Amino acid sequence: MAKITSKEIAKEAGVSVSTVSIVLNNKPGVGAKTRERVLKILANHGISLKHSNLAPSRGVVNFCKIVKHGQIINDRHNVFISEYIDGVVEEATAREMAVEVSTYQGLPLTEVIADLSQKTGLTGCVLLATEFDEKDLALFGSLQVPYVFLDAVFPYASGAFVTMDNSGMVHAALAHLKEQGHRRVGMFAADCGSNFEARERAFRESVRLLGLQTEERFIVRVQSTLATSTKDVKDFLKQQQKEDLPTAFLACNDIVAIGAIRALQDGDIQVPGDVSVIGFDDLPMSSLLHPPLTTLTVPKLSIGRLAVRVLLNGWQKGEKITTQKNYLGGTLISRESVLTRS
Repeated sequence: MAKITSKEIAKEAGVSVSTVSIVLNNKPGVGAKTRERVLKILANHGISLKHSNLAPSRGVVNFCKIVKHGQIINDRHNVFISEYIDGVVEEATAREMAVEVSTYQGLPLTEVIADLSQKTGLTGCVLLATEFDEKDLALFGSLQVPYVFLDAVFPYASGAFVTMDNSGMVHAALAHLKEQGHRRVGMFAADCGSNFEARERAFRESVRLLGLQTEERFIVRVQSTLATSTKDVKDFLKQQQKEDLPTAFLACNDIVAIGAIRALQDGDIQVPGDVSVIGFDDLPMSSLLHPPLTTLTVPKLSIGRLAVRVLLNGWQKGEKITTQKNYLGGTLISRESVLTRS
C-alpha cells in the first residue's frame, strides 16, 4: 500500500497536521470524536495504533469555528484558521489538556450557544469571532464556562479578546509604500468583520500620520469574496481615468487583493508597473500569483497559543475578566506587487 503523509491524513480528516501528529504520538490534546475520526482514517490506510496509554487530560478546551455568513471564513481561509487551531492545540497539549474542535456553519448564534451549553466537561471555549458583530458578544454571556474571543476585538466592548495588531500592521504597510516612493494611495475596503473595520480606521489614520494623500473615492468598497471583489473593482475602474489612479492600494485581505489585481490586469492596468498592491494575511496562494503578492503575515500560531493562555490564566477559579484585549503584531512580506517609484 502506498504511503500516506500526515498532510494527506489531515486533509481527509478535516483537521490540522498538528492534530494528526498528536494522535500519531499518543499524546493528549485532541477531543475523543476527532481522535476517533483520525484513527479510523489511519486504519483505512492500514495504520493501526495502540492508544490505551494516553495520559489523563486535565480538561478540555473547545475551539469553536463559527461561520455566520462565509464572506470571510470560507474554503480559501481554511489553512489560515487551521494555524489558529494548531496554536490552540500546542498550548493546550503543553498544559496536558485536550482540544475539541466544533464547527458551526451558518447556524443562528442562539443555536450555537444552546449546543455549547449542553456540553459537559468543558474547561472553556475559544470562540472564532471573525464574522461577529459587536452586538453578538452579549449572547455568549449565558455560557457557564469561561470563553475568549479569537480573531476579533471591539474597541468599546467588554470581554477577553485575542487578535492581530491591525493598526500597527496597516501602518507598516503604508510606511513601506512611502519608503518605496508612493505618495497617493487608496484602499480596497470591506464592511464585514471587525478586522476589516479596524484596517480601514488604521488606513485613514496612517495616511494622516505619514503625510500621504488619498481621496474618499479611492477608499473603494468591495465585497470580500474573490468573484465579488473582482467585479466590484472592475465597476470602480469603469468610473476612473487610468492616469488619475493612486500609485498603490492596500487591500483589506489577500482574497480582495487577488480580485483587485485580476480586475486591474483585465483593465489593462499593470501591477505593479502602473499600480502597486499590498494584501493582508499571507495566504499560501499569495506567493504563487503573477506578480507574487506583497502582504502582511499574521502570527497565527502565537495568537492561538495566547488565546489558551488568556482563557486558562485569566479566568482562574471562575473569575470572569471584565475586559482584556490582546494584540500580536505581524510582519510585512515584500514580494513583487510593489514597485519602487523614483
